[in-house]
Amino acid sequence: MRGGLILILVKLALTGFAVGKQIKDGIQEESERNREAGNLLTEHESDCAKRGLCPEYFNFCADPSTFEETRRIPRVSSEGLFNSLDLIQVQSIIRHGARTPTKYHKCWEGMSQSWNCDELVTTVQAAAFDMRNRTQTLEFSKHYDIRQWENNLNGTCKMGQLILQGYEQHRINGKLLADAYFKEGSNLVTRSGLKIDSSYRDEMYIRSSDMQRTTVSAAALLTSLFEEFLGKEETFRQLQKFPLHTMDIQSDYLFANSNVENISDHLQAALSSKPYFEIVDKHQGLYQELEKRVKTPLLKDLWPGDIMDCIMTTICTGNHNKLPKAFIENNLLNRTISAIEKELSVIYTWKDSILSKSEMSRLLFDIREYIVDVILFTENRNDRLQKVGSLCSKIQDHISPSTPDFVIPLCTKYEHNSSLNSERVRIKVPKFILFSGHDTTIIPTLASLQIWDEHWPPYASTFIIEIYNKPEESADWKHYYEYFTNPNEDFIKRSFPYYIRLLYNGQVITSRLRGCLGEEVCHVASFFKQSRFAQQKYIYSKDQDATVGKSNIKIAKNGTSSSGLDHISVELLNENSFNDTNYIAWFLIGFTTCIVLLYLFKGVRFIVSILSGFNINNSLGNNNSSNNYQAL
Repeated sequence: MRGGLILILVKLALTGFAVGKQIKDGIQEESERNREAGNLLTEHESDCAKRGLCPEYFNFCADPSTFEETRRIPRVSSEGLFNSLDLIQVQSIIRHGARTPTKYHKCWEGMSQSWNCDELVTTVQAAAFDMRNRTQTLEFSKHYDIRQWENNLNGTCKMGQLILQGYEQHRINGKLLADAYFKEGSNLVTRSGLKIDSSYRDEMYIRSSDMQRTTVSAAALLTSLFEEFLGKEETFRQLQKFPLHTMDIQSDYLFANSNVENISDHLQAALSSKPYFEIVDKHQGLYQELEKRVKTPLLKDLWPGDIMDCIMTTICTGNHNKLPKAFIENNLLNRTISAIEKELSVIYTWKDSILSKSEMSRLLFDIREYIVDVILFTENRNDRLQKVGSLCSKIQDHISPSTPDFVIPLCTKYEHNSSLNSERVRIKVPKFILFSGHDTTIIPTLASLQIWDEHWPPYASTFIIEIYNKPEESADWKHYYEYFTNPNEDFIKRSFPYYIRLLYNGQVITSRLRGCLGEEVCHVASFFKQSRFAQQKYIYSKDQDATVGKSNIKIAKNGTSSSGLDHISVELLNENSFNDTNYIAWFLIGFTTCIVLLYLFKGVRFIVSILSGFNINNSLGNNNSSNNYQAL
């Protein structure tokens, strides 16, 4: 028995030596391939201008050197509107700033990058230390630890982490928002700007997905905003802590979340649609060119989201010299970006933007609710909601297709508030709302409203909704209201003169909204009409079975369990197990077998990938393709 065991151990040792030699040879071959591929990369960091690869040449980089100039928020252009409009609310949806890749992917041979996040940590810690010098309060900060074996990026960053450049981008965004809405000066969008009370926590609402790149982006923006109009000393004195609201990642609707009802079905339908297959067929030559010249392995698994991620994180972060030379020949880089954006456009605008509407339905519902709240707040301040009450009592028997879309949500909220407090309605509403999200927040939001320019959102993008009231116009119509028995659309709009202005990255885009053609400022009714699809959706987890909800409730009431886990037992290891010779032998055999099978699997996968070639049409319906349209 023991002689047999010795033979087994000798064989295992020899096998281990052979496997180790194969691994070593494989590493040497990989290093040699990388050295050869390195010759295909652009060589000099200073050549970006010559090669047209400088970050400032690409809008999606949002290069800090040109950021403030290109993103400045313009004042209302009409002098009459500038003087007569009261800004009553600002809502802003932002994309996080520049970051590291969200996952490890080898987009081309020789690709090697190193990421350093030490500077960002130092910057954030310096602000926190400054704050601690001014307070006795015990505070706990949120840290994102990186375990070395989980970190597939070279350097000190985790995957998808905001880098110093992204932090600086949102510091500038905070300054621009302060100049446009809060800080006295010539840059205010209207004569008086946005008036908020000193109880900033009640007047401002900050919402973020629970990811490092979005929470730190929001914190950078908000800190800069306060410092601009309060001053640094006053900021840390008044605002030692500020609430930032997040949700569980499984149920969050601030980005394209596959846990939201109908999203996966709509995405698969769009990927199977005729327009999508037509655009994919048109790009077949480009796919082959990328595989041959850029030497992109398994392009079908990376296209389009991961390839775009590789391009952005290479060019925008000063690593343009790591880009394959083939990209700068024959305009291949721009053709690749254009193809990605065109395919993305087909997906998000297909069938009246049904996918975009599904993804952003709940977020748009929240945005509409905040607008309704600020209208009620303003009306309550003006006349204790007498005009709203009169409208709601008259309109209930005269609802028609021509009734402005904001009326029903307005009356619903008014009646709800009135039922809670019949004597006097008390309304609290934030004046400044910030949603810190992703590219998959910006794209479907704009596409659902059919105002998207069909380009990938740059880092630190901002979509801003300004809400205005024109009090003079409201006063002119107020005294006629009691005598009007059947209010029509025009009368309602003029009686409730609330307007919106839409901006995207410093450009006014209100005129793109249906019903606002050629207008910089448009009645809020047009926004409500275009977003009428918005609703509160049921968010569920993939692990839950929605069809057994009622039975589970019934079981819970009866105090029984629907699980059989109470009757499952397992045999536990004990200390004697490790002294058993047979156990040791079988353990070593199993362990070695696993290693051998792992390398066999990798070898088979490599051979299959070579033999199968690249067939984009066969991969469009798989999960990889779907996931690549939901990159964050």
